[in-house]
Amino acid sequence: MSHIEFFAPPSPTFIQGGIAIFEEGKKHFRRVFTVFDLIYVKSGELFITEDEIPYTVRKGQYILLVPGFEHYGHKGSSMRTEYYWLHFAIPTHYELVEEGITNWADIHISKGDHETPPTYKFSIPCLGEIENTNFLETIFLNILNVDHQTPDYQLRQQLHFHEFLLYLQKEACKIPTAAEKVVDGAVNYIQEHYKEEVKMEDIAAALHFHPDYVTRCMQKIVGETPNMYLNKYRMNQAKKLLATTDDKIANIAKEVGIEDSTYFSKLFKRMEGTSPIEYRKMILRR
Repeated sequence: MSHIEFFAPPSPTFIQGGIAIFEEGKKHFRRVFTVFDLIYVKSGELFITEDEIPYTVRKGQYILLVPGFEHYGHKGSSMRTEYYWLHFAIPTHYELVEEGITNWADIHISKGDHETPPTYKFSIPCLGEIENTNFLETIFLNILNVDHQTPDYQLRQQLHFHEFLLYLQKEACKIPTAAEKVVDGAVNYIQEHYKEEVKMEDIAAALHFHPDYVTRCMQKIVGETPNMYLNKYRMNQAKKLLATTDDKIANIAKEVGIEDSTYFSKLFKRMEGTSPIEYRKMILRR
């Protein structure tokens, strides 16, 4: 499989992203883009043909579709499939190469000086499998969940997107750091226990690390504390329930681990910019 090879700076630019669901039997429509289209499968599988070459993209894998090549679904999904997508542009020359980077040190091409920035080379597989899926999905959600009410939200999306590209390159080189391993464990714990009362001491005990160290790792890698991640994850689960069920707000609050429905509604509005009831109405109008 080919790799996309490019140099930075200037860095690739995030354009837009989202989450989509294909019910069983649905397939991707036919199109040609002038930008890159990255599709990451969170669950299920997609059957996509690019430039007349068929690919199967399964859970935990991604495909990087190249500008100018026609792509389409050559077969309907065999099961309900959820996937993340993002579009981005590379402002400079890029190439399709057969051999990628295997040594992380090879990413650094030149140090730069007082007037010239350092140069880096990326070589990202066009079809890849992610080992640390929780970590990658966290970065993806960080990109998508930036508060759109602030004037700088697109700038902050770019920062998360650059972290996303770096992580794809690290995965290609197979070098998760110690901090990333801690974060993966913390994220796993939160996602498994979010319906319960989750305390920092419980996370730390499960990972056999001091709470302060776990918090520092989370802040360094994903830019937020475990409690911030927990709240964001709970709100994401709540949004799914608001969009797909008729459950009462109090029941949804309990389902995502918050006993006090009033607190849940206040937290939801603070994080999402709208109340749970208003969010449900907005989703149903689409």
